[in-house]
Amino acid sequence: MNSKFFKTAIILVLGSFLAVSVVFVLILFAVKGVSCQPAINKTADCSQEQAAALSLSLIKNSPTFTFDGIKDSIQQVKAESPDKGSTWNLIYSFKTAHSGHGDRSGEMLAQVVTGHTAQITVTKCKITSAVCDKTWNLLTNTEK
Repeated sequence: MNSKFFKTAIILVLGSFLAVSVVFVLILFAVKGVSCQPAINKTADCSQEQAAALSLSLIKNSPTFTFDGIKDSIQQVKAESPDKGSTWNLIYSFKTAHSGHGDRSGEMLAQVVTGHTAQITVTKCKITSAVCDKTWNLLTNTEK
């Protein structure tokens, strides 16, 4: 009976230690700002490929495109870096099946394939500006 009690006590102590360790690691991650997201150095230069990937993701996940975007219509028109890597200005064209911007659920829509142009600025691997057709803010999904 003593050995059973001893084994149970050891299991309880080890379990408590494990639980405290997990909580400590989670608190440490939160305090240090550690994230499980992929690391992109936001203080260094950004490659054209990184800027393009961020821009494409923004367009593909925007309400304008998810509402009725034509999947294979996204084309990169231009990519330039005036400061040689820290900032990228990218221009994309894409098409939607209806006119307008954002989530147009419940609206009367003209059924016409509509071309759009998105001008996106990426600075230090962070999108700092994204405007569609010079009138629609893709970051806030509001009229500019």
